[in-house]
Amino acid sequence: MKARWLVPLLSAALVVAPVGPAAPGATPAAAAAAARPGPRPILSFASHGAAVRRAQILLNRHGYPVPVTGFYGLLTVRQVRRFQVAHGIRNTGQVGPLTWPKLLGRRSGPLARATPAARAARPARAAAARPAGVVYLTFDDGPTPTWTPRVLDLLARHRARATFFVVGRSAATWPELVRRAYAAGHGIGNHTWSHRRLTGLRGRGLATEVGATSAVIGRATGARPHCLRPPYGTVDAASAYQARALGLRLTMWDVDPYDWRRPGAGVIAGRVLSRVRSGDVVLLHDGGGDRSQTVAALQQVLASLSSRGLRFRALCR
Repeated sequence: MKARWLVPLLSAALVVAPVGPAAPGATPAAAAAAARPGPRPILSFASHGAAVRRAQILLNRHGYPVPVTGFYGLLTVRQVRRFQVAHGIRNTGQVGPLTWPKLLGRRSGPLARATPAARAARPARAAAARPAGVVYLTFDDGPTPTWTPRVLDLLARHRARATFFVVGRSAATWPELVRRAYAAGHGIGNHTWSHRRLTGLRGRGLATEVGATSAVIGRATGARPHCLRPPYGTVDAASAYQARALGLRLTMWDVDPYDWRRPGAGVIAGRVLSRVRSGDVVLLHDGGGDRSQTVAALQQVLASLSSRGLRFRALCR
C-alpha cells in the first residue's frame, strides 16, 4: 500500500520555507547574483548546495514560486517540469544544459509582463508551434499475471506507452511479463526487491534491494534500468546519494489517485482526469492487491485523455 509520501520526505531533516509571491531568499540582490555566470551542474531530485539555491532563485524570478532552501525537493522538481513544458524543453524535472540557459534568460514565465504587441502575437506563434500534450502513466508494484497483461492490452489498444516500476521478487517470478512490457515499448524502472522503505537504509542493504532488482530487469530486457521509484515515495539524502551512485535517477509523480485504496473505478478515473495536466506523471498500480478498479479506471482515463489530444509516453526508456 502507498502511504502519503510528501510528509515523510519533507521530514527528512529538511527545513522548508513557506512559498509565496516573494519566496525567502529571492531578493533583488540574490536574483542578480543568481544570474551571474558560474558553474552549471546537472541538478536533480535530492541535489543540494549553492547551485540548487541559484536555480530556485531563478525559478522565482520567472514566476514559478519555490522555497529557496538549497535542497532540490519535490516542489522544485514539479516547478522545473512546469517551466520546461512552458519553454518547449523535455520535462525531465532536472536542470541541465537545455534548462540552465532558459532560467538564466529573460523572465518569461507566468508572471512575465509582455507588451500589447507581444501579447497579440503570442497566440499565433503558440498555435503554430505548440506540441501535443504528453502524459506519463506509471504502474507500481508489479508485475502480476492477473493485472499486468490487462494493463498492457489496454495500453496497446490506445497505442499508449507507460512505465512499469517493478518489484524485484515479482519480476524474478514473472520475467516474461517484464520482457513483454519492454518489447512493447514501455519503460521499466526499479521499485526495489521487496518494496522496502529506503529511508534509513544504507550500504549493503540498499545495494541489495536495488542492485538485485536491476539485475533481474537486465536479464529480462537486455537493458539495465536507470530509474528508481522509492517505495512510498520516501527517501532521505543518504539513500538518494547512494541511488545516484548506482546510476539510478529517482522518479516521483505528480498525480496520485490513491487507486490502491480501491475507492471505485469512477473515483480513480475522476481524480486523474480532474487533476492531470500536460507533462504530469500519474501514479497507478498493477500489483500489490486487487487492481480490477485500476484496470477499469485506466480504460476511462485512456479514452478521455486521448480524446483531448494528449499522448502517452514512457519514462526511463
